[in-house]
Amino acid sequence: MTALNLVSIFLVAVMVPATLARGGLASCCRKISDTQVHRDLLTKYYTQRPPSCPLHAVVFITLQSKRICADPYKLWTQTSMAYLEGKNCHPRQLGKQRKQTISHERQ
Repeated sequence: MTALNLVSIFLVAVMVPATLARGGLASCCRKISDTQVHRDLLTKYYTQRPPSCPLHAVVFITLQSKRICADPYKLWTQTSMAYLEGKNCHPRQLGKQRKQTISHERQ
């Protein structure tokens, strides 16, 4: 074996576990779930998209730290995302948004 082959094998052996430890492909949704839970049981969400993950999905995290992989185009997914965004919005941010809206309306 040449030195180049040994270096390549070493790099692969080091990089793959490091990628998986950071949540790489191991944390990607592999299929969309039809599960719909009450939105009070959801704590947050994030989206996954190619090329980082093979499937475009919205991943909801429940109070029990379970992941639900949802279709981003379904009504339940969109209303749950909006609910969580409103729930996580701070009163100070709401005041800023209201002031911006009022100032735009006056123009």
